[in-house]
Amino acid sequence: MSEKLSHIKELLAEKDYRFTPQREAILHVIVQCQDTHLTADEIYRKAKEAYPEIGIATVYRTLEIFETLGIINRLQFSEDRGLYEFNPGYHKHYHHHIICLGCGRILEFNEDLLEDIEAAVARNTGFSIVDHSLAIYGYCSTCLEKHDHTSSGDHPADPAKPDAERARIKSKREQGVNVDKGERE
Repeated sequence: MSEKLSHIKELLAEKDYRFTPQREAILHVIVQCQDTHLTADEIYRKAKEAYPEIGIATVYRTLEIFETLGIINRLQFSEDRGLYEFNPGYHKHYHHHIICLGCGRILEFNEDLLEDIEAAVARNTGFSIVDHSLAIYGYCSTCLEKHDHTSSGDHPADPAKPDAERARIKSKREQGVNVDKGERE
């Protein structure tokens, strides 16, 4: 962690940003929770435990700076809020995500199967492709299994369901349930 911290301090200094105690508290939350995807509010609540004087505006400004510097990635899986994750490699290309519409769980996968598609798109459009992002939506095995046991006649993949499922996920997040792990924080 100390090597990463030194590198992040250098990145901030190069762009004339100070490494304040507030930024350090935010960074520690992001690094400690690097296996989950956190909202700005979740980061704020956790950072406030270590640094009670921190304000939500500081968290948003810091997240914006960290994103600009490539320290974190901002993920936008729905219209209502973004999620943040640590980018330990500080590089543009990162892993892809599978999002369960039933429980909101987010899984990551690193297989990069899109290189042939990128090459074809570049060839056919004249674009110089620099990056891509992939999010796959569906239902995890747990949600499918629950549905099988409570079968109400409709399939969880029914196209009419995603809006209701997203609303349910939003409600769980507002209750403090970490939907990445399915546990109460």
